[in-house]
Amino acid sequence: MNDRAHSREQRSEQSVSAVAVDDLRRARRALIVVGLVLPLVATAIAVTLIAMWMPELPDPAATHWGVGGVDGFGPAALYLWLAVGIGLGLPLLMVISVLSMARQQWGATARFLGAMSLGLSGLSAVINAGSVAVQRGLDDAAQAGPIWPVMVGGFCALLVLSAAGWVLQPDVHPTPAAPLKPAHLASISAGERVVWMATASMSRGGVIVLAVAAVLLVGTVALMIFQAPEMVWVPLLVLIVVGLAMAATMSFRVRAGADGLSVRSQLGFPSIQVPLDEIVSVRAITCHPFGEFGGFGWRIGLDGRTGIVLRTGAAIEVERRGKGALIVTVDGAEVGAATLQAYLDRQEA
Repeated sequence: MNDRAHSREQRSEQSVSAVAVDDLRRARRALIVVGLVLPLVATAIAVTLIAMWMPELPDPAATHWGVGGVDGFGPAALYLWLAVGIGLGLPLLMVISVLSMARQQWGATARFLGAMSLGLSGLSAVINAGSVAVQRGLDDAAQAGPIWPVMVGGFCALLVLSAAGWVLQPDVHPTPAAPLKPAHLASISAGERVVWMATASMSRGGVIVLAVAAVLLVGTVALMIFQAPEMVWVPLLVLIVVGLAMAATMSFRVRAGADGLSVRSQLGFPSIQVPLDEIVSVRAITCHPFGEFGGFGWRIGLDGRTGIVLRTGAAIEVERRGKGALIVTVDGAEVGAATLQAYLDRQEA
């Protein structure tokens, strides 16, 4: 068996796709318990303690600590909103995102986000309840002691509960992906040149997620302008970097031909070129970006594969000599793969 045939068989065994129904149900139930039910319990405990201690707090209460001590004040009720918003709001958002994206596939990312949901709820509970506890019985909030023990306790809770959340969820392994029905392309004779080109674009859902993220960043910048104008350069820099990254990874030009496979952003960067002599095998498959790569965009999988994965669906999978496979989601992947295969066949002839 030659290298290309062996690699083709190996990739058939390793490619990730959907998860068995029973395993998927088990993973979803565990995610809901770890990512929603337990955070709800932790948040309820924190909110109850804060509500019980509020009559003992100074007015206004300390809401922010700097290097020299308390440097921010506000209503004590703010801690109730923070406890609910961070301790329950973030886990709810994360779990809903996982359940909506991982419908037929599951992976380490889904498990990780469930674990982080529990960890964040613990972080929120300890920091918010602890910040209230250090102010109990004070006449002036400026007298509150250092906050670093509370912060250390919060991050310890984050680490411990995240690890527990990971262990409490099942280790679900996706089933191998079935390749798409291959397209047939007549052999390419010497002197003949065939080129296949297409555009790979972000799915509508991905665009919506990016748009929401952009709005949140703009809102953060606007808030910083009013609250801390001397630090506004930080979110502005983040906004510029993230904006460029979004623009550069939302659409790619894909080209398959005698030179191999070329994938280039519409902005010109980033790009990747796989010469024909580096291609061991090629095929068209169905790709599930969330299950295989943990999300959408330009990704590196845990198994060393590179993914330019902008939507769920057809993809060209190229096994590279001495490197991990490259997967590109694009409409007409069957024809693109067939074009590369025809050139590989001519090279072997």
